[in-house]
Amino acid sequence: MINEAKKFIRELRPHTTNIFWSNLNQMVITIMALLISIVFANFAAKELYGQYIFVLSWFGLFLIVSIPGAQTVVLRTSAQGHDGIYRKATVFRFLCSLGGIPLLMITGIIFYLFKSEIVGVSLISFSLFFPFMTSLQNWTLFLKGRSQFKRLAIYNLIKLSMNLIAVVLSIIFAGKLIIILGAYFMVNSSFNIYYYLKLLKLRRNDKLDANWKKQSYALTVMTLSTVVFGKVDIALIGTLLTWDQIAVYNIVMKFVNIFFSIIKSTVEAILPNLYQSKKITIRYFYKFFAVLFLIPIILYPIAKYPILFMYRQYPEVIGYAQVYLAVIPFYFLNMIATHLMVKYKLNKEINISRIVSIVTVIVLYAVLIPLYGVWGGVISSMLYFIVQLVLNLIMLKNRRLEYSSQLENTAEIPEESTLG
Repeated sequence: MINEAKKFIRELRPHTTNIFWSNLNQMVITIMALLISIVFANFAAKELYGQYIFVLSWFGLFLIVSIPGAQTVVLRTSAQGHDGIYRKATVFRFLCSLGGIPLLMITGIIFYLFKSEIVGVSLISFSLFFPFMTSLQNWTLFLKGRSQFKRLAIYNLIKLSMNLIAVVLSIIFAGKLIIILGAYFMVNSSFNIYYYLKLLKLRRNDKLDANWKKQSYALTVMTLSTVVFGKVDIALIGTLLTWDQIAVYNIVMKFVNIFFSIIKSTVEAILPNLYQSKKITIRYFYKFFAVLFLIPIILYPIAKYPILFMYRQYPEVIGYAQVYLAVIPFYFLNMIATHLMVKYKLNKEINISRIVSIVTVIVLYAVLIPLYGVWGGVISSMLYFIVQLVLNLIMLKNRRLEYSSQLENTAEIPEESTLG
């Protein structure tokens, strides 16, 4: 494993610059989110933090109406030189995301009447920010597709620093959910508008991929599983259990997300090359999958120390986080498999994989969270990655067998035979 790790480092050298800036960008995102959670944990009640996370989870849950699959299309097509996708996809998503406003208002009315007045008022009050928080985020995907990771890191550092200052000051000096959320939405929406307009000037052409909208709809099914995975669990915990348990569960996710973020940013740094290469297959990444099992093994006995340092009032997080770390290798290989499917426009396969994953994780959440609380959410989240990875690998293998069959009947090897 040590030898494979050394080989891994050597093979990443051509991508060193992009990986550095991509990891720096992801580090900024992760650190800023951690700092906010630490301030909440030390300067506010668990109930307030739980309500804050609960409101944001509903914004994320309704993300689906903005056709988030277009984000992946922006990343892929801009990497392939089609800059016209940036403006076209953003306007398209903005118009679609207007549908999220009445959905949030209706949800807010329901919670105001039956669960919590302050949560209901928050959902209603800030629903108008929904389009600016969703569709205008395309600027990040455009910069990734153009391999401008340095610019992305700098822009995000400025935006998230201002967001951190605004939210932290609101927590310390106001301690009111409405004021904290107001600071969060105002800062993020303003920067999204500014960066979107600024990056319109970077377009080199107005080329469009002919099937960009069709693939956007198809990939939205893929994104739906991510939305369900990251938000339905919190919505269920908040609805069925308590605000305090949302706070505990979210900190578990935040801690392990540090390692997810490093993996995600490293993979994103090589995505332009992955999308352009005709030789890279899923088999190439199996060795890295094996090496990554070292991370949960090493971290298991020492994870409690940083958790206690950052979240003194949340010692119960330790056990959940130690177990959840075991999913890291599956997260990595699942991400690679997903992008390979996107690269070859396997829309049907993506839909099948995601629909099965969605149904599975919803059933797991609905059964395990009421029975086991936070443990139910943790176990369901781990199984989500494993189930989705298995499905993706099956789809890629079937695709390879299909091309192998074509090869037997023809005299030449098609380019897609390298799928994996």
